[in-house]
Amino acid sequence: MENQRMMVSILGVSISTFEGFQPEGYAVFYDEEHTEIAGIKSVYDMWWAKVNVALKAYLCVNNAYSGSQVSGTAFSAGTSMERIHALRTPKHTPDLILVYLGLNDFGYGVPLFGKTSRMLHKPELAAFSPAYHCMLERLHKQYPHAKIACSTLMRTTYRDHPDWVFPEQRCGTELEAYNEIIRSAVRKHGCMLADTSALDRPYETIDGFHPTVVGHRIIAENWLVCPRQYFGFELASS
Repeated sequence: MENQRMMVSILGVSISTFEGFQPEGYAVFYDEEHTEIAGIKSVYDMWWAKVNVALKAYLCVNNAYSGSQVSGTAFSAGTSMERIHALRTPKHTPDLILVYLGLNDFGYGVPLFGKTSRMLHKPELAAFSPAYHCMLERLHKQYPHAKIACSTLMRTTYRDHPDWVFPEQRCGTELEAYNEIIRSAVRKHGCMLADTSALDRPYETIDGFHPTVVGHRIIAENWLVCPRQYFGFELASS
């Protein structure tokens, strides 16, 4: 039945934004100008829309905020209760939450570790590892019946710049160090891992970071390599 379809919410950064499909006031990257540059014709070209179609699911909330990090104490941080509460609507709660956060933490060279507090409401959120663990704890607490799937961070290519080389590290820390934290946190908190980085299939971008229409297709395909393992749901027939 249509009304029994799964509801999916996205917790993400600028690459998941799309004008008109986010909570009011959220910072958007994919506005009219950038969608044209990226070759995106409609919302169905976005990676998460492609995943939803494949899972025969409906969008609950696209909680993507341009420039956001997992770490930090600002409203836009993935750990913030404002963003976590905003994954639901007055009528719907997500059955599945897709988390693709951490690209900006890597890009800004956020440290991996720092001091933590035993008090959940007072964690040290300046470092990536404690912040990622805190985010998953809060997601589980707010959505105890939802499945949570987290993606590792993918490498990229740069359209029209074939000689461009993806920067494997920022401030001396390798991308894979961030990915190992994501893998460890997912195991600890009983979430599902979309290990997209391990596929070694970078996505195409307009600037080294934001995907083109081809890049969004690649991201979606990477998420859906093992949908039954990750999500426990069947794919729609092609």
